[in-house]
Amino acid sequence: MRSRYSAYVLGLIDYLVATTLPAQQAGLDRQSISNWSAQSTWLGLEVEHSEVFGGQPEHAFVTFTARWHDSQGEHSHRERSSFVQNTGRWYFIDPTVQMKLGRNDSCPCASGQKFKKCCAGYFGA
Repeated sequence: MRSRYSAYVLGLIDYLVATTLPAQQAGLDRQSISNWSAQSTWLGLEVEHSEVFGGQPEHAFVTFTARWHDSQGEHSHRERSSFVQNTGRWYFIDPTVQMKLGRNDSCPCASGQKFKKCCAGYFGA
């Protein structure tokens, strides 16, 4: 989470895309991400809690508050984000990228498992 926040601060849009679940990357609006990153003065990140769950693949929740200032004032956003680890790398499961997945479909994290047995509980968390 800290590395993704730092990427927003530094305008590293390629990193933000690369650390999002690969099956969701095509659904990201790179221009909007870039605009938000560039037009904001980033004021801080507080990671409140993290939970890592065992298994293959590993999953995690990270609860955080990010603060920023833009032309409309100062803002804060609190979120509980979901992550999945695949091939030794953690990926953000983006709740804004809609995916049509059935319980018995292959999991989009490429674990080889069915969605219901793998990442289903982490989408929209």
